[in-house]
Amino acid sequence: MAETVESQPKPTVPASKNISVAKALQDISKKKLSGQLTIRDANSDALFWRIYVGSGHIHYANSAVGPQERLGYLLQQHHAKLEFFNLSDFPSDYQYLCSCWQSGQLSLQQVRQLLFSLSQEALLQTLSLPNVQLGFDKKIGLDPLLLSVSLQQIAVNLQLPLNQWQQIQPDIQSPYHRPYIKDIQKFAQAVYQRKTGKPQQIDLLTQALSKNYCFYEVAQHLKMDVLKLATFLQPFVRADIVGINPYRSAQNDRRFVVACIDDSKTIQRNVKLILETAGYRVLELMEPARVLTMLVRDKPNLVLMDISIPEIDGYELCRMLRLSTALKEVPIVMLTGRDGLVDRIRARMVGATNYITKPFQPEQLLNVVNELIISSQGKTNQ
Repeated sequence: MAETVESQPKPTVPASKNISVAKALQDISKKKLSGQLTIRDANSDALFWRIYVGSGHIHYANSAVGPQERLGYLLQQHHAKLEFFNLSDFPSDYQYLCSCWQSGQLSLQQVRQLLFSLSQEALLQTLSLPNVQLGFDKKIGLDPLLLSVSLQQIAVNLQLPLNQWQQIQPDIQSPYHRPYIKDIQKFAQAVYQRKTGKPQQIDLLTQALSKNYCFYEVAQHLKMDVLKLATFLQPFVRADIVGINPYRSAQNDRRFVVACIDDSKTIQRNVKLILETAGYRVLELMEPARVLTMLVRDKPNLVLMDISIPEIDGYELCRMLRLSTALKEVPIVMLTGRDGLVDRIRARMVGATNYITKPFQPEQLLNVVNELIISSQGKTNQ
């Protein structure tokens, strides 16, 4: 379930990606901070994790994407007896579990244990990431608060599985990625040669790998630990018998798309973290020669554009987009380090919809993007 733009957190200015998750959590614990740590996998376009903290203690940790898949797997692992659930009826997996307690389906102790297990799994995944980008927001956003544990309590017994995930990382980056069989005959032969599992189990595995499931879903289907599944499949990935697809593909990714045209890697990184954490997909465009082709091909819902682009004037590019049949209605927001009235008037004259001065605050960027996309969608649906 993809969360709506309105339900997403608004992070503060992202921290340096050189700060590890472990170091960030240690600082939060030491300084007894309260808020929300957002973690983005720098090697993925779609994966985000959130850790909610209060006075240095962890209240909850979850993923910004795929809560249905992860929660289904962990509910099965902990033998929670729940009817079929659909998280689209709830703002988050946290609110779903709170409703299970409030309706009497689960006891408070059971919910707290599930929240602890979900948080521990999220912590394990974030700590195993080799390259991350971090953001911190002082708003917690959890109500009611049902769990409060120290970093030491929740990190207990994580070192061994953490080492195992880190060993797998070069081949299998995330339990959200989707394994598939490249050559069914080679796969069957290789599995039988390893003499692991019964024929019925191998058939179930083969069927699960043909359904475009992510690792969490395959593990749930097989009633198997996801780390054991990934460890089992790693040799087949290395042998190029099993392939790995990302969690989302262009075909099933329904997020609104924002194109960012800027030659600054820092601006691109900050825009990507702020907007993708808020539920958008960001196209990073840094080569002027390819801009028009890529914009026409991907047709974003909004364009962020630096005025001072090497090799091409931002105003001229904006004018060209307004002449394009495919792009003439797309909102364009000019980004600039100058805040003069002349620049604003000139931007409006070439068709820019809005204007943001750098450096900008995350909330400022989100407010402008949210407002323009909601407005443009309303016009489209009329």
